[in-house]
Amino acid sequence: MWAVGLGPCAGQTKAPVVDIRNDARNAVANELPTPNSNSAAGAASNEDSAAENELLEAANKSRELAGVPPLRVDESLRLAARAHARRMVAADRLEHQLPGEPGLLERIAQVISPDIKSPGSRAQDSPAQDALKIDRAGENIATATCALGANDALMRSAPHRQNLLDRSFNVVGIATIWSKGRLYVVQDFAHELPSYSAEQSRKLIGRSVDDVRQQAGLPELEQLTPPHLDEAACKLAKEDRPNVHLLAAAYSNRKIVAYTESRPETLPSGALRLVRDPSVRQFAVGSCYARNAAYPTGMYWVAILLY
Repeated sequence: MWAVGLGPCAGQTKAPVVDIRNDARNAVANELPTPNSNSAAGAASNEDSAAENELLEAANKSRELAGVPPLRVDESLRLAARAHARRMVAADRLEHQLPGEPGLLERIAQVISPDIKSPGSRAQDSPAQDALKIDRAGENIATATCALGANDALMRSAPHRQNLLDRSFNVVGIATIWSKGRLYVVQDFAHELPSYSAEQSRKLIGRSVDDVRQQAGLPELEQLTPPHLDEAACKLAKEDRPNVHLLAAAYSNRKIVAYTESRPETLPSGALRLVRDPSVRQFAVGSCYARNAAYPTGMYWVAILLY
């Protein structure tokens, strides 16, 4: 594995000094020297896109040498990182969550889906198909006197290095803002999920059902398309968990499975047991990607009826 070597920022005669925090809020802090940056932003209190590009390039070079796929910049994550960086600058504090500020997932959710503003907000049904879908996230924050100095310190800290080289993270948003001679850095990482329409989800789940039946030596089931089943799956998201009782009244005399999954084609154990039932002849699938307080960045909500 490779890390950017610790060296002075351009124009400095001693190594850059940084303050970094991980998710456990451990810190490495030192007194800051007078900055002498080669950035066009200098010591002005503004955003530095060149520094953001430097940090992305350094991260992806480290990932390449570690045999890890590169990170892709996502605009939603960049906006979330920038909003947090501005808050830290305004508060003159390095924290993952400032007073009155939501946690990381909620901050990202507010950018992805402005309708979700607090844990008590309603679920959003059927969001835009191109909206970012993620199932986990991580964050690095730091202050330094140059971008590469921040990257070097982050790579030398085990928790931050883990975020930077995490194979499951595939998207990132980076924000850098100068204030009082310090470069505030926020890196928001996430694992982006495949984006499926309800129809695509139904097909994927149907193939999983077919595979289970085939492996069990059972005949293939006929897939039905009853009306409003996708809408019924969306209504499940208004609860903190999938509730089959919400479906039972509308779809009586059916075996019902309801679940949430980041990959809808992954059938839970309860579904596997019912799908393997030799008496079952038909099935139907309803699917909806929705966000609620339990899943602020969203999840696939699935309902399967077995006849």
